[in-house]
Amino acid sequence: MNQAEVRRRQVQMVSIILALCNIVAVSRLAGYNGVTYVAVAVEVYGMIWTVVSGGLTGILGRVLRLRNSKGQYKNAARMRRNALILQLVLGAAGSFAMLLGAGAAAGLFQVQYSTLIIMILAPSVLLRSLSAVLLGYFQGEGAELPAMASGILRQLLIFGFSQLFCRMLGEYGRKVSHLLGQENFTSMYGGVGVAVAISLAELFIAFFLFLVYKGTGRSQNRRQGQDNARIGDSFMDSFRILGAGRGIPMLIRLLAVLPVLLGLFFCSSLEDNAVACVEYGVYGAGYGVLCGIPAALILWALIPVCGRTVGRLRREESRFARTAFQGGLHIGVVHGAFAAVFLAVLAEPFGAALCPGQETVAAALLRGGAAVAVLIPLCVYFARFLMLINKRMLVLIAMAVFDLVFLVLTRLFIGVGGVRILGLVHAGMAGLGLLCVMLGAFCFMQLHLRADWLHVLIIPAMAATAEGLLCLLLDKLLSPHMGKVILLVICLAVSGTVYWTVLLLLRNFSEQELEHIPGGKLIFGLGQMLNIY
Repeated sequence: MNQAEVRRRQVQMVSIILALCNIVAVSRLAGYNGVTYVAVAVEVYGMIWTVVSGGLTGILGRVLRLRNSKGQYKNAARMRRNALILQLVLGAAGSFAMLLGAGAAAGLFQVQYSTLIIMILAPSVLLRSLSAVLLGYFQGEGAELPAMASGILRQLLIFGFSQLFCRMLGEYGRKVSHLLGQENFTSMYGGVGVAVAISLAELFIAFFLFLVYKGTGRSQNRRQGQDNARIGDSFMDSFRILGAGRGIPMLIRLLAVLPVLLGLFFCSSLEDNAVACVEYGVYGAGYGVLCGIPAALILWALIPVCGRTVGRLRREESRFARTAFQGGLHIGVVHGAFAAVFLAVLAEPFGAALCPGQETVAAALLRGGAAVAVLIPLCVYFARFLMLINKRMLVLIAMAVFDLVFLVLTRLFIGVGGVRILGLVHAGMAGLGLLCVMLGAFCFMQLHLRADWLHVLIIPAMAATAEGLLCLLLDKLLSPHMGKVILLVICLAVSGTVYWTVLLLLRNFSEQELEHIPGGKLIFGLGQMLNIY
């Protein structure tokens, strides 16, 4: 990965954090059952869009970049045109299928209030497909800025439009609920407002990318006069190249989305569907957000490390690549262990601060599954490394095993054990743990790496234990005297200082690792101040 691609992927992490914040905002406007209604629609939309356009941007960008590097500018333009026609057809078919199958999809999860939301989201499949082609064109030109700008702009537009339409339609829903004596219409129409916001945001993003594309059209026309190609790709050639190139990445994306979709069957597993929808909304807007934000921040830090590791491998500097990879694994474990323990020990203050009215459920979910804050970043780190060295089949196999384990355990915990929403957390923890071990083993075999587990795992675990005991003590002493948010800030500052002091005093990082990890210079400087390095 070059620096432009690293920055683009880091901006994607920022956009994910903004999306998680949007989920919290939706829960305030539409309620937790409204979050579930929207989640059903978004997951249906995500699955259809993944089939239609998943992985297209990356493969189209690589193909166009290769054509341009060979001076085949007319051929690149033909490939771009063929991809646009193909995505227009597939996107329209996906939108039409989503529109017609809205009722059946909502009925599958026994969440009929999602039907209208799915229908309103249907045009987004076509709009997002067009955006994927334009983003592929920009990547082929080596321009990452449009992708970065569109990712941030999309979440800002969704937030702004959601605030507007959720309030407007939610007020209408309250009137309908009052007339019919059914409270769920308030949440349903709030979810409709979110669907309108997403569709409008996709429309604006497609228009924005089209304007940028038109602004680069003149340079394209000048270059086509210097074309070196004699034979261009036919439409079937383009279809074959794009289809073959995005096959495995699309399957991996489908397998990554599938557990969330399977989790939505929880809503149909309980006799009281309304209670199940509320609990799933807390699972998404509380537990998912609180674990997702630190996971995205950790991934933001790991992206450049992964790029350096692959760069060293391509230059045949295997020893430096192993050092860089272990440095990324080490910093991921350190940050993830701190986040997981912090969330688990302070589950009650977090639940009260983020999920008022459902703090008991949120606290139980955090105590039972905060470890995903460390498992998700490590799984993505391992998977991204394997993808970059063209070991995609290994990732596909691991993801298939994870989905199978998650499906079996979810059925076992919820259907047989009657654990309710905690069953999703336990199944996710077990599946992610197995996925992390499998992907990590594949990476270690590729690099012929033997990790220093004392420094990578054991010492951070000891420091995290001390952090947890300190947070527990501060919670007992301070919680009766101050608000939950202030308590969390104080605990974060004090426990973070103690945690990193313990790691520094035990000289947990080697000087070679500090050369590769984000913040390494700062850690080294602090170590020199304490006469450790």
